[in-house]
Formats: sequence, structure tokens, C-alpha cells
Amino acid sequence: MHDVTSGTDQLALVPLFIAVEPRDPRGEADLPLEAIEHVPAATVGEVADVLGQLGVPADLMDGAVLGAPGWVVARTVGWSDGRIVRWAPDENPVDGPYPTLSSDDVAAYLARALDVACRIATDLEIPGETPGDDAVGLVIEARAGAVVGRIRSTDVPRLAYLTGADLWFAQVDGISVIAGVEPAADLEAVVTSPTSTPTIGLERNGPWRRMGLVRGGQMVTAHEWGPRWFRVDPSGGADPASGVLSLVDDYFSAPTADADEIAQQFDLSPAQTDRLTTLLDDADADDPFTALMRLLGLPVEAAEVAEGWLPPADLPDVRRIESQPLVRALWSSVTTVPTEPGRLNDLQRLWIERPTAYWVVAGAETVLCAVGAALALRGAGAPGPRGRRVLGRALVALTVLNLADLAVPRRLRGLGR
Repeated sequence: MHDVTSGTDQLALVPLFIAVEPRDPRGEADLPLEAIEHVPAATVGEVADVLGQLGVPADLMDGAVLGAPGWVVARTVGWSDGRIVRWAPDENPVDGPYPTLSSDDVAAYLARALDVACRIATDLEIPGETPGDDAVGLVIEARAGAVVGRIRSTDVPRLAYLTGADLWFAQVDGISVIAGVEPAADLEAVVTSPTSTPTIGLERNGPWRRMGLVRGGQMVTAHEWGPRWFRVDPSGGADPASGVLSLVDDYFSAPTADADEIAQQFDLSPAQTDRLTTLLDDADADDPFTALMRLLGLPVEAAEVAEGWLPPADLPDVRRIESQPLVRALWSSVTTVPTEPGRLNDLQRLWIERPTAYWVVAGAETVLCAVGAALALRGAGAPGPRGRRVLGRALVALTVLNLADLAVPRRLRGLGR
């Protein structure tokens, strides 16, 4: 018997995007771009038929919807080595739980069947038509994002460490707005940071907009706006429960939020909830992020940052928080001057900024602890030998801690940044 052991434990499931180019009749001739206008491009239906013949479950979209007329774009899933999963119930899979075809074979078959060029990659990118160094491609999944909520300023250094990327942080009307210095930074660690109030993550991914509502570190609901894909079912509806079809469905499933769940978190009125329902139902909303922020009473600057209209560096009183190793990140959290009200924040500001009254009180406390330690260890007024030693050692420890605290320079307290 042949060894047919699977190697999928070393592989990861990844998205694979198929880009079918417009038909080009020019060949080797030096003809203008207008020469291809009379040649019909491949259609979504034609690409769907070929993928159905190959048994490849996929989602399809006309490139015109994405700003690339003449193209057809498809998405499916496969393994990290480039093999695309297939629906082929009569075939025995050799490597993995599903039959597969290599990306090169799928691209070659599409090219022959449709008489077009085809490319397959893990990133959805349509190259530009301008040759040479000035060529600019249309990256369909160009990402940007922002997180908005009542995240404490002192938590941001720790969040930058968890994110592994530098962050921009600003507060608008007491609400925190956080974005990555790099637009494509993954802000999941920021939006899922445990808070007692709701936090919203906004992400633009090409023409798609997604919001996620998190509270206490737990996802409450999520929603996506944007163009809809045309589904290719190679089984023709005969096997809708097939594992390979579900694999593609689950990977690319678009979340849909319930307006009532969002309304409960933000105490919206019935009229506001109705407006929110209308917004969530409008898949083609022009500016859903701004409308959502206004409905929830949150800063519209977060929407502008997430859309890429407003550079986060231009936010009012913005600060850049660098990603640091854990110990340095925790110390940065301690030495960050809080911008929120509250007694604990007042104490932290007092410790960092240290007005004259702080030095007077801390100095007097140090002297009293030192004197008390000396008296306790000498036995004056102590209740007993054991109690005297414990009290004296405690006061010595407090004296040392106070001296160490008074010796912390401005630079280490964050005032020299």
C-alpha cells in the first residue's frame, strides 16, 4: 500500500484571490489602449462556469464594482502551499481532507478556457496599466482602522506592546481615539482591551467597512457594509452541506449586527434605534462610519481616521506611543500623565509632576518613618520585643521606599520625554 498520510498539520488555511484580466487584442502590435474597448471582457458568469467545472467553490465580483472595469475577481480558500480546495465527491483526497488543485493549474485552465490572463495570490491586488516605475496598482484590500472608546491614556503603552506596533493616541471630548502609525496595523488587541464601557473598532478594507462592538474584552456584535459577492456552488445546489463549501462560506462570512444589541450598550432612544436599523440594513451606505459615530455620540474624527481621510497624526493633542518591551511598556504606563479625571488619576499626576506640596509631605513622611524606626528598634514605647522588631523593620522599609521614590529623576518619571 502507498503512504497517503496527510501533511496538512504543517499547513494553514489562507484566502486565495483570483484576478481575471480584461481581454487584450493587441498582441505584439503597438496599438493604443482604445483598441481593446470593442473586445468584450470575460463576464462573471463565464468565470463562474469555469470554476464550477473545476469544482472550485468561490465568491465572484465584477471588477467594475471595485473600480477596475474589465476585470473579474474571485476569492476562495486553500492551503498555504498554494493548493486550492475543490468540491469533488468522487475523488479521494491525497493530501488533506479535501481534493485540491494547485493555483498554477487553476490559473492556466482559466486562461485557456476564457482566452485571458489570470493571476492568483493571497493578496487581492489589480496591477495598474501604466508601465515602468510609475505603475500604480489598485490594492482592493488597502486597510485602515481606528478604535474609539473610553480607553485610559495610561493603558496605551501596554496596548502598543500587545499590538506590536506604534500607535497614535488622542482624546476628543473625553473619548479616546487610537490608530496605528502604520495604516495596516492590526488593532485587535486595542479594541478587545477589557473596559467597563463599550469600545468600537472601525476598519476599512478596500470598499468594505466593518465595525466591531466590544465590552469587557468580549465581542458583543459586529457588522460589515460593502459590495456583495456572487457565490459559486460547484455542486449546483446538490450538496449545500458539503464541508468544502462550508469552509469557504465560514471563512468569508460577513457579520450582521442587531441594532438592539448596540442600542442597549449606548442607551439609544427608539427613534435612534430605528435610524440605526436603517443604517445597518443599507449595505451600500456611502459613509456608514460617520453616521454610526453621530448616532452613538462618539467623535466623528474616529470615522475620518478609519476611512483614511484624516491622518491620525493630525488629531488634536495627539501623542505617538511607541511599542516597547514589556517591562519598559509597564513603566511607561506608570509614568504616563493621565488625561482623564478621577482620584487614582489625580494621585498618578501628583506623583509624576510633583508640586512643592508633594516634596513637603513626602519629605515629612520620610523623616517621621526614620524617627519612628529608630525609636522602635531602641525599644522606646514598644509593646513588646517581637512587636518592636516588626514595627521597626516596617518603618525602615517605608523609609527606604520613600527615599528611593524621592530620588526618581524627572526623566524616569516621563517628564523628560
